[in-house]
Amino acid sequence: MKKILSLVSIMFAFQNFSFSQNQIFIDSLKTQLKYFNAKKAELDVKSPSLYDTTAADILSELSAEYWHSNPDTALYYANQSLTLSEQIGDATGIGKAYNSMAVTYFVKSDYLSALEFYKKALKKTEESGNKMNTAATFNNLGVVYQYMGNYPEALQSYFACLKTFEEIGDKNSIATIYTNIGLVYTKQENFPEALKNQMAAVKIFEETGNKKGMVSAYNNIGMAYTDQGIYLDKALENYFASVKLCEELGDKNNLANAYGNIGLVYRKQGKYSEAMKYYSSSLKLREEIGSKDGLVICCIGIGLVKLKTLEPKEGKDWLLKGMRIAKEIEAVPHIKDIYSLLAKADSTLGNFKGAYENYKSYIFYRDSIESREHTKKTVALQMNYDFSKKQDSLNLVQAKKDLAAQKELNKQILVRNGFIGGTILFLLLAGAVIRFYMDRMQRNRKKQMEAVRARISRDLHDDMGSTLQSISVMSEIVRMKSTSDSSQESIPILEKIGSASREMVDKMNDIVWAVSPQNDDFENIILHMRAYGGEILAGKDITLHFKSDSGLNNITLSMEKRKSFFLVYKEALNNAFKYSGAQNVNVEISRTNHTLSLVVEDDGVGFNMNEDRLKTGGNGLKNMKTRAAEMNGSISITSAPGEGTKVSLTVNLSK
Repeated sequence: MKKILSLVSIMFAFQNFSFSQNQIFIDSLKTQLKYFNAKKAELDVKSPSLYDTTAADILSELSAEYWHSNPDTALYYANQSLTLSEQIGDATGIGKAYNSMAVTYFVKSDYLSALEFYKKALKKTEESGNKMNTAATFNNLGVVYQYMGNYPEALQSYFACLKTFEEIGDKNSIATIYTNIGLVYTKQENFPEALKNQMAAVKIFEETGNKKGMVSAYNNIGMAYTDQGIYLDKALENYFASVKLCEELGDKNNLANAYGNIGLVYRKQGKYSEAMKYYSSSLKLREEIGSKDGLVICCIGIGLVKLKTLEPKEGKDWLLKGMRIAKEIEAVPHIKDIYSLLAKADSTLGNFKGAYENYKSYIFYRDSIESREHTKKTVALQMNYDFSKKQDSLNLVQAKKDLAAQKELNKQILVRNGFIGGTILFLLLAGAVIRFYMDRMQRNRKKQMEAVRARISRDLHDDMGSTLQSISVMSEIVRMKSTSDSSQESIPILEKIGSASREMVDKMNDIVWAVSPQNDDFENIILHMRAYGGEILAGKDITLHFKSDSGLNNITLSMEKRKSFFLVYKEALNNAFKYSGAQNVNVEISRTNHTLSLVVEDDGVGFNMNEDRLKTGGNGLKNMKTRAAEMNGSISITSAPGEGTKVSLTVNLSK
């Protein structure tokens, strides 16, 4: 029967499990977050920027500090980090946020949710090309699979992690993976391999002075000796070594593991009072840190002691308590063990029907665990056999074809073969030459067009931009001088000049962006729209929820369509900013077949669609309709007082 697990998980971006809350560090992080936000506002830095990335990193670190002390707070900061990272399109930040959510759910023993977010984190780390983060996430997946009893998947994840860490040369991380691999082998009762990996881990941890790693390795070595049943003194020796280090470090989680393991050994030795003492200590710590898996293990241990001391009624109560928690977290190995023990308890109590039903359930769960690995091995062998058989058949067929072709070739007339071969060669060469010149002409035309567009963009920016900016600055100077000379009448006119100049600068920036060739990719359009939306809405504390399909990256819009598409979005967003009074704005860009869709929806005050100004059409509405027509599209606006406003644009991409 497998017992307590003591795992050290390498967390994403070099973060380790934190078993005690460091309030000084937390206060420091919160101070940093306020500083970066204030600095960004002071310098009027636009999104996305390094300030956004730094803020997202700080939020992830804050989440990590609350993983064990307050999981709900950890999820709160992780969600904030995710939202900010999504708004600025930062894949690394998104991966960190997903990882932090996964760790929190793991701590809460919600293994299914932990798996979901670790897989999302893995996808992002692989996209970013960060080997360290990818390896760490593989390890965390292995930990979750191991807790769920899926040992083949756990080993597969651990070995993928180990390979990467060996390439990087990270000794502490390599040692940690050795401990986790050793635990799986212990679960599978492969004790020589288990001890081999754990001893290798201890050696590395001692070299690097990693006490936390030594704690885990000592516990795991003790567990391997315990499960063999013949080296209990060696097991206790390692457990007490772990306890000493845990007390030095204030590591409650691994201290609870060690106490539980010591209780297990004393129970095996028949020292039941000592066993209850350490099981109770472990239970108390598990309740403090909220470890449901650990609570199940403690309930099983105490239930076993009660059965051994001829207290089957109390023993059954403890086992049933453990069963409720085990089913809640879907811990299949624990469920299997508890059913076996419940069968014994019912048998002792004379409830033979209950004993029979519990034993049947035990058999069912035992077989379900064992069949996973057996099925996987069977499928792998069958696939190898089928492939070899198919390959042999293909080789035989190919040999026959080759022989027939050779005989036919020998029958052909040499002159005819030469003529046919020459004709084919000529046609291929002619086709290649034509294709080469066509491709060359097309590339030249494209380069010329991009050069023209780049020159236009550069000239607009350098000449018009600097000129308009100078007008704005000079008007401000004149306004100040007019104030000092008490010429108050000129101030409103000069303010209008400055405002108009700034508006022209803004419009010129839109033109520059639309003309620049580097913005042809739709991915850049989305990044620009996301950044603009986050920047403008932040001025009124309106939260932007931006969603876009991955298939949009294949779309290529012309310069005019791209410009019109963005200006419709900009007009809709400005209206929401100025008039809606909303708290949230949802933006969704999607593609269905040949149709591109844009939806901008707010939860603001809305307005009456039957007002006269809407029937005649305001300037903003007219502009959006004009832009939509330029793209061969259509636009609709729906709203009602108190129900927000929704602007929908559809564009036919096939025209």
